[in-house]
Amino acid sequence: MTNIATIPEQRRAASGFYPTPASMASKMLEGIKWDYVSTILEPSAGKGNLAEAINEKWRIYRCSSRYYAEEQRADIDCIEVDPNLRAILKEKKFRVVHDDFLTYHTMKRYSLIIMNPPFEDAARHILKAISLLDANGTLVALCNAETIRNHSAYNERYQLFRILTDNNAEITYHKGEFLKAERKTDVEIAMIRYKAPAVDLEDSLILEKLRPAHKYVSMQESEYAALSKADFVEAIIDRYNYEVESGLRLIQEYRAVSSVLSSSMSLAIGTEAAHEDRWIRECRHKYWSTLFASPQFVEQLTTNLRTQLYNRVKELEDYEFSFYNIKEIMIQMNSQVTQGVEATIMALFDDWTRKYHWDENAQNRHYFDGWRTNDAFAVNKKVILPLRGYTDWGSRIEPEFHAYNVREKLQDIEKVFNYLDGGRTPEKNLMEVLLEAEKTGDTKKLDSKYFYLTFYKKGTAHIEFKDMNLLARFNIFAAKGKNWLPPSFGKKKYKDMTAEEQKVAKSFMGTADRYDKVVQHANYFLAPLSDGNLLKIGG
Repeated sequence: MTNIATIPEQRRAASGFYPTPASMASKMLEGIKWDYVSTILEPSAGKGNLAEAINEKWRIYRCSSRYYAEEQRADIDCIEVDPNLRAILKEKKFRVVHDDFLTYHTMKRYSLIIMNPPFEDAARHILKAISLLDANGTLVALCNAETIRNHSAYNERYQLFRILTDNNAEITYHKGEFLKAERKTDVEIAMIRYKAPAVDLEDSLILEKLRPAHKYVSMQESEYAALSKADFVEAIIDRYNYEVESGLRLIQEYRAVSSVLSSSMSLAIGTEAAHEDRWIRECRHKYWSTLFASPQFVEQLTTNLRTQLYNRVKELEDYEFSFYNIKEIMIQMNSQVTQGVEATIMALFDDWTRKYHWDENAQNRHYFDGWRTNDAFAVNKKVILPLRGYTDWGSRIEPEFHAYNVREKLQDIEKVFNYLDGGRTPEKNLMEVLLEAEKTGDTKKLDSKYFYLTFYKKGTAHIEFKDMNLLARFNIFAAKGKNWLPPSFGKKKYKDMTAEEQKVAKSFMGTADRYDKVVQHANYFLAPLSDGNLLKIGG
């Protein structure tokens, strides 16, 4: 296997090879809008430090998304001039598309370019990278600070400086970042963040005429997340109308000139009237899918409800993507949300308290004297589940805590407890917790929003709940649903209950004082679930 140590030091120095430290790679990737990254270039790839960091960020993004079931590597083109380093990249399964970046010629354009070019010729490399960016594409590049500060007219450094200045590029300076690197240098580093300008709408007469009627068309899609929910719906509808109308105008223009076009010219637009309908249906499919995948719209839904919603996309191609129809969908979904959460609570309760084929599961249950029944129980502080977080790879077992079955189950638990909690607990990203644990190999007491999580190789996971009041609310909801608690539960103080009622209340809560706490805070422990509105728009 090729190793970095096999490359002579003088050769590494001559090529300007300074691998990017992990801390610097992390800073370079901060703030990247991965939702809108498709093609990526690493034109000075070295042995793959930056490419690996990109893949890790990409993996977190993909695994955090509901509709990406399995991890995928980022679509990265790598370029590296040194043959030994190219060999290392290929062994790491990176796609190497060229050797000398300055001679790289392609019609492909990139939405993201991340680079740490040779310091002595950084300006030429960065200028080349800028020329390969797609409209609105992002470049993040490192260079010697002198590349930016020390420039004279008509050289590459000056050209770079003018482009960066004219386009309001962000430039930050960093000292000591490479002092602990694989190859050390005390040179001060400049980090450039450059965004390529958007395509000028004035170049298109069709878009020029449409633009004044659509107030959100200049907005980047990544900015939607910052809008209020009502504004988000208004913005995405306007974007849809703009796209549909643009396409229809293009079809009309094509028809107008089709008689003078060469017969050998073939465009997908076509001349039949059916193409307008097909275009509209495709746009509807795209925008209904986008809406149903957006956190603003589905953040409160459990897996089953999200799946039901997404399965309706094909049907909704026949419905206009309009304020009215979106509101109708919300009305239909709102009526199902609370029922769906209630059903999920009961399903989780049954799942956690069911007797599995191993005795260990018995620890999940707390038995109590039920109302008019001997078969009553609640969920204990710690629950043991058949939740496999490891994958067998021949002779080795590796953690895979983000796997589809694990992620879906834990996210549904969080959804249910979000409803029961009512926004009292600070947010914590479950996927980031799981992926960081998988990366470090840590398997014990992973700290998520509502519980600590421990994985075992035998195929079980231990969930230890952090908030006993929240767990009590869960148990009360389930026990009342099964009629295991007296009708007076939580409504009467312990001393005012009958002997039979007291027996059930004390057995269920553990002590009379704990039961009276439920009475004192009935607005929390006994409150119905929220109405679960997905999105409130309009009046």
